[in-house]
Amino acid sequence: MDYSTRTALGIKDSHLELDTAHFKNLIESHDNQVVVHLIQSYPLRCPRCGQLMLKNGFKIVKVLGPSLHYQPTIWSMRNQKYLCKPSSACPSTITELAKVKDIKYRHHISQAIKQQVMIQLTTNESQIDIAKELGISDWTVRRIIFNLDQFFKPNYHWLPRHIAFDDFKSGRFASSGMSMILMNIENHRTIDIILSRRNRYLRNYFLRTVTVDLYTPYRHLIHELFPHAIIIADHFHVVAQAYRALNKIRVKAMNQAGNGSHQWRALKHFWKLILTPAGLLKYDNYWSRRNFGYTQLTDVEVIQRLLAFNDDLKQAYRYYQDLILAINHRSKDELNHLLAIKWTQLPQSLQKVQRTLRRHLKEIITSFKYGDYTNGPVEGTNNKIKVAYGFRNFFNFRARILLAPPNSYFAINWKNKRTAHVQSQTRAV
Repeated sequence: MDYSTRTALGIKDSHLELDTAHFKNLIESHDNQVVVHLIQSYPLRCPRCGQLMLKNGFKIVKVLGPSLHYQPTIWSMRNQKYLCKPSSACPSTITELAKVKDIKYRHHISQAIKQQVMIQLTTNESQIDIAKELGISDWTVRRIIFNLDQFFKPNYHWLPRHIAFDDFKSGRFASSGMSMILMNIENHRTIDIILSRRNRYLRNYFLRTVTVDLYTPYRHLIHELFPHAIIIADHFHVVAQAYRALNKIRVKAMNQAGNGSHQWRALKHFWKLILTPAGLLKYDNYWSRRNFGYTQLTDVEVIQRLLAFNDDLKQAYRYYQDLILAINHRSKDELNHLLAIKWTQLPQSLQKVQRTLRRHLKEIITSFKYGDYTNGPVEGTNNKIKVAYGFRNFFNFRARILLAPPNSYFAINWKNKRTAHVQSQTRAV
């Protein structure tokens, strides 16, 4: 068998050959699957006495191999049986069966298929779809995930200098409905997935520098367990406070104007423009604006007209833009000037924002010093989790999350094991 045929069939064992002695049609098609007839035979020495073993017929073994022509492929192999008769060196009969590379003893699925499963598990496909695509059962995919448990174990005796965590919805797995993801924010490596965000599930993790959102219970836990930890408020969550308040005030202004009115339609149509940072607005794009009598207006002029509809909207918009500037400039003075406004002088939705930002002022100012650290990588991983398919147990749910990132501990542990395996084979040769 030449190299091209071996590559097409996915055969890696040099002793495995096409069974030309027993079959005319070496590759047949049956019931939407391809059957390849192979034979495995080679000289084998007795593992006890070291003498050449006698060949003692064949045993037919069927194994699922890599697909051929987009169809499941069955390797129908005639594996050689071996016999070593009793002698002075071997007091009892020794029997062996020819082994095939990348196929474990008594396994009926090739290692190539299992590797394809592991590759597919890193995508956003469900286990059932992966099983159908590769011609295996859903339970086979689950067993492969279960056998990967050794690669999902991070180093619990060490923690990075800077760790970030965030919660995400995990449904019935956690009593609170929320689980936690932990990440080394310096190299964006996912550390682990914790079943629940409650304190008792988080006490086993030590940290020095922590980036979190503005969820208050996290602070109590950090200060309790790690009094020397530096807490950094994530910029995204800081600005999001004013973002949500501004949008709420916009909706309130729409309702006050009345459904279907000119102001209602304008505030509804240009909602993205209102929430856009002022530095990204265009001042030279004169477009015909339908909501303003088809007048040629720039983005800046549209904003000016929208803010003239409602005083609370104008105040909330200025507050939102000033907060963005203070965060972008990493300016302590600009932030203090903004927070100096009495909360009673602000619209009701902004009053809560003002109190929250004042409560976490120290953490926000600290973030100006460590501006390169954000919860962005955590949020990005959370977006992948949101499109994850349903699971019945937490282990499979956690496994699919840890499989997705290319630089996860799973990827590192798997790479290290493969490197060690190749090196051991090289030394053996």
